[in-house]
Amino acid sequence: MRERSGMKAVILAAGKGTRMLPLTERRPKPLVPVAGHPILEHIVGGLASAGVTDVCLVVGWMGDQIIEAFGDGTRLGARLSYVWQEEFGGTGAAVLLAEEFVGSDRFVLGWGDIIVPPENYRRMMAIYHEEQPEAMLAVNYVDDPWEGAAVYVCDGYVERIVEKPPRGTATTNYNNAGLFVFSAELLDLLKRTERSERGELEVPSAIQAMLERGSAIRALPIEGYWSDVARPCTAIAISGQIIDRMSHSGIILHPEANISAGAQLRPPVMIGPDAAVGSAIVGPNVTVMDGARIGDGAVLSDTIVMPGAEVGEGCALSWAVVEDGGAVAAKRTLAGSDTEAVCCGGE
Repeated sequence: MRERSGMKAVILAAGKGTRMLPLTERRPKPLVPVAGHPILEHIVGGLASAGVTDVCLVVGWMGDQIIEAFGDGTRLGARLSYVWQEEFGGTGAAVLLAEEFVGSDRFVLGWGDIIVPPENYRRMMAIYHEEQPEAMLAVNYVDDPWEGAAVYVCDGYVERIVEKPPRGTATTNYNNAGLFVFSAELLDLLKRTERSERGELEVPSAIQAMLERGSAIRALPIEGYWSDVARPCTAIAISGQIIDRMSHSGIILHPEANISAGAQLRPPVMIGPDAAVGSAIVGPNVTVMDGARIGDGAVLSDTIVMPGAEVGEGCALSWAVVEDGGAVAAKRTLAGSDTEAVCCGGE
C-alpha cells in the first residue's frame, strides 16, 4: 500500500477545453487520452504515488463522464470526491467550491490538464515535509513564459509573478507550472481578492497578495516533461514523451495485443489490449488503444488511434487522431502538423 502523506488535493477539472476541439465535443478535456490513459488518470495516479490519496475533483463540463470513469477512485489508489462548478467564475471561484473538503488542512492544488512525471509529486511532498514552507509553487523551464506566467525565483523562493508578460520581455525562464501546495489560508485570501478585468476570481491574484505581504513561497522546478495538453497536437506530442519515460525500449505492448510478424514498430509506441496491427509501419510516437485495428501497408507516425477505431490498408497518417469507433478508409492520407493535428472519425 502507498504511504499516506496526510495531504489533500484539489484538482480543477471543470473547463470546456475549447482549444482541444473537436476532441472535447464528446468528452471533457480531462478524459482526453494521453499515452493510452485519460489526462486526469495521470494526475490522480501521480498524486496517489506520493501518498496524496484524498482528492477532490471540481467538475463541470460533461462532469458526469468524469464521475462515471473514476467513481470513488479505488482503481487509481485514491479516494475521490466531487464538487460541481455550475458557473465559470475563474480558478479562484472553483477552489472556493472545495472549501468544505479542504477544511483547515493544507492541500495540493492542480489544474486538471497539467501532466508532469509522477516523481515530481513525490519530490514536492518530500520537500514540503522536510522544509515545511508556507506554500509551494511548481515552475517549469520555457524559452519565454509569455503565454503563461513568468515566475522570478531567488534562493529557491518566489520573488514575484508576472501574468502573461509581453513576448520577449521576461527576464526569467520559469513559468507557473500549475501545481501548488497551500494552507487553508488561501481560501480566506480568495474571499478578499478582487476579481480580474474579465470579472473572474483568479488564484494568481491571491498568490500575488501572499507575496506582497511577505509570505515565503517555495519554488519547485519540474523535472522531466511538462504539458498543459492544450490541443490535439499537444496530446500527441506528450504521449511520446510519456511512453519513452515508461519503457527503456520505448515500446509498450499489451500482452493481449495482436501484432503481425511483418509489423515494424518504431519507438515510442504503445499498443493496447485487443488491438491488432497488420504488416504496417507504426511509429515513432504512436498510440494504438484498446481494440483498434491497423491494416497492412499502413504507415503511422505521431498519431493516436482511439479505442475501436480502424485504419485501413495502405493509409498514411501523421499528426492525426482517429476518434473512438472511427474509420480511415484504405489508402487515405491524413497529414497534420505539430501545431495543428488532423482529427478523424467518431460516432
